[in-house]
Amino acid sequence: MKILPYGESLALQGAGEKVFLAGSLKETPETLTIVSAKSQGKMLLVQFQDLTNIDEAKGIVGMEVLLPEDRLPPTQDDEYYHYQLIGLEVVTKRGDRIGVLRGIIETGGNDVYSIDRNGREFLVPAIEGVIEDVDLQQNRMVIDPPEGLMDDL
Repeated sequence: MKILPYGESLALQGAGEKVFLAGSLKETPETLTIVSAKSQGKMLLVQFQDLTNIDEAKGIVGMEVLLPEDRLPPTQDDEYYHYQLIGLEVVTKRGDRIGVLRGIIETGGNDVYSIDRNGREFLVPAIEGVIEDVDLQQNRMVIDPPEGLMDDL
């Protein structure tokens, strides 16, 4: 299968390593075992022991391949994996609740956080001075939005 990786972690996995599929309708994530993985341009060509024909491979198109957390490289200070941020409650420095971080848009310069406030989307640049604090234990992100960004709240 050809996979578009988010980073380099999947390419570092060897034969016998297990990965999980996100996007399946099953309660328990499906597990796949890697036979081989090699880079092919920006893509990663991966052979899985559990997929033996094209129909099985087609069945997982569009799903995300996830690594167990203990096999991810450690992050630097003030650096987070997307899965750690998605779902955080977003509040202002004054304590006003903005909403829940639902997505991250990767741009050339900096990421942009998509915050859901009762079905309405607000986009917040993920830059120093706007993102004041991320507290994973409290499941909360504190922001100081630029003037005008949240005027219509």
